[in-house]
Amino acid sequence: MNKKNILNRIKKIISDNNLSNSEFAEKIGIPKSSVSHLLSERNNPSLDVIIKISEIFEDISTDYLIFGYKSDKEIPTEPLNNLFDDLNKETSKDSVKDSNNNIKSIILIYENNKFEQIDKLKD
Repeated sequence: MNKKNILNRIKKIISDNNLSNSEFAEKIGIPKSSVSHLLSERNNPSLDVIIKISEIFEDISTDYLIFGYKSDKEIPTEPLNNLFDDLNKETSKDSVKDSNNNIKSIILIYENNKFEQIDKLKD
């Protein structure tokens, strides 16, 4: 998950729907300042904002917003431990300064807004 990619997808949704930032904020029910802070990269997109977008724009899924997957067929089916290893490699070199930080769980959010936490299995 890359927050820059999420922001680009949100910007694309605004553009594709010919909305101003204020109209977008009103449509999804958040303050205009929140959209401004989000698009200026002052704040990261919250789970609440991602869910609101997917609820209002029915053709936009949370999977698309977070990961860029447009359909269930695109979602990788590799074993979860490989996913943890891949994510740990990616985050430790790109965004985590302390290399001792490793991902220990992943939260899956379903289209019906239910979620599930998956903890890494102990080796």
